[in-house]
Amino acid sequence: MDIVRDILLVLAFALGTSLAAHRLRVPNLVGFIVAGSIIGPYGLKLIHSVHEVEVLAELGVVLLLFTIGLEFSPAHLRRLRRVALLGGPAQIALTVLLAGGLFYLFVSPNPPKAILVGSMAALSSTAIVLTLLQQRGELESPHGQISLGILIFQDLAIVPLMLLIPFLAGKNSADPQALGLVALKSFLVLAMVYALGRWGAPLFIEQVARTRSRELFVLAVITFCLAVAWVTYRAGLSLSLGAFLAGFILARSEYNYQAVANILPFKDFLTCFFFISIGMLFEPASVLQTPGHILGLAGLIFLLKGFIIYFVVRALGYPSHTALLVGTNLFQIGEFSFVLAQEALKLDFLGPSEYQLMIAVTILTMLLTPLVIALAQRWPRKGASLVRERRGPEDHLIIVGFGLIGRTLRAAAKKAGIPYVIVEMNPETVKREKVRGEPIVFGDASYESILHEAGLEKARVMAVTIPDYQAARRIVALARGLNPDLHLIVRTRYVAEILPLLRLGANEVVPEELVAAFEIFARTLRLYLLTEAEIQGLLRDLEQENYQLFCHPGFDGSCPEGSKLHET
Repeated sequence: MDIVRDILLVLAFALGTSLAAHRLRVPNLVGFIVAGSIIGPYGLKLIHSVHEVEVLAELGVVLLLFTIGLEFSPAHLRRLRRVALLGGPAQIALTVLLAGGLFYLFVSPNPPKAILVGSMAALSSTAIVLTLLQQRGELESPHGQISLGILIFQDLAIVPLMLLIPFLAGKNSADPQALGLVALKSFLVLAMVYALGRWGAPLFIEQVARTRSRELFVLAVITFCLAVAWVTYRAGLSLSLGAFLAGFILARSEYNYQAVANILPFKDFLTCFFFISIGMLFEPASVLQTPGHILGLAGLIFLLKGFIIYFVVRALGYPSHTALLVGTNLFQIGEFSFVLAQEALKLDFLGPSEYQLMIAVTILTMLLTPLVIALAQRWPRKGASLVRERRGPEDHLIIVGFGLIGRTLRAAAKKAGIPYVIVEMNPETVKREKVRGEPIVFGDASYESILHEAGLEKARVMAVTIPDYQAARRIVALARGLNPDLHLIVRTRYVAEILPLLRLGANEVVPEELVAAFEIFARTLRLYLLTEAEIQGLLRDLEQENYQLFCHPGFDGSCPEGSKLHET
């Protein structure tokens, strides 16, 4: 099948160029774009199923915006409303005015085309900027939040800009009143989606979570995401904005962290198709014909748009260094500009050569974005740390599982004054304990994002109390890799499971089988009237003998240094 062959080629070239990008210390997305230009219709022409690749690319953007929405609480929206409602319109208006004005003065005295060029220049790349901010851990930083606020408004602005193109092209189908009608319809649909999400989605996700089935939970989350995205798209808004809204709705529930953990593998896989599809639009011959022209336009866009964004952010009262970082984040031309250019091409408003010129300039600004952001980070400044520190407990205990052992451990931690965070998969337990004010996270601790939410990097001890041996293995291996200094205490059922857990990184393993044997042995000795000191001495000897037995090479290898079975 051609589609299977094409996907294999896409992944193979993406892997190869990403490895090269890693060696050169540039972001993977640069390698993806280069891969697309190599295998695309203007390169080696290896891909036949171009449309199918574009569909996968669009799904990647949808899941990217969905994960951003999942991490975007109502508190974020309240904090960013000033940036989105004031900074967003100001940035677009100034960019259209200045970029369009320069086009009118120096290229073509055509007002409609000047407005089109200014509109395309005004939009930034949501996918690239948010991917870079996530990879650098800067989405929660001041410049990351301001960038997100402006990007949200830009995504909203694509609707009136799309309606404006037929009007600028002078086509009869363009009706200025359509803008108001679509705006009204969009408002009603968004209100309906919000209402359903506010009361319907949490109940629906809660019922699915009660099944404790990972497959059903993933299916429900993806279905909800695509359903909301499709409804908003049918209303005239973008799919990506609908996906962001879906994530924002689920962010209100206690299941958002597990949703992020489940979606991340799909998002990372499909996002690479998006960047590859961008590279497939690139025609290298156009660059070779007029390299100076393209480089000059890209440099002009960088200076002009960067200055406009810097000015807008400063006008909102933010410090100069924050404004500089936002300007370097958003100077590029975005993926939605491709949509505007394609619509203008269909209406013969842009010629093929003009279209390829815009595509070349857009892709070049995208490729320059990671480099420019990395250089901007090194700019000397005064003030607080660039990335806001994660708020939460430090030197705390993480309790994985909230059964009898977990509850007992929680009670002991409370009495001892030890800070703790609980990770639990039972939605009813999480809901009940959250009402009581307990620091509890819903999710599967074998996912990295769940452990991050529990503050693994700053924890001193993690106690894995769940009876699932395979899950415990995954959790121990992941936790040890994320925090080498963490002290890991693991519960298991059988003695045969001790050594594999120790090898994966557990510091202490408590096997129920052996603990029960020791307890029965101790109670038996008491019946023979031995003193407690004698009993404890015999138990220590017995534990040491068992430890040597299970760590003997004949038993399947040696135990890691410093590990132990349990304390009696």
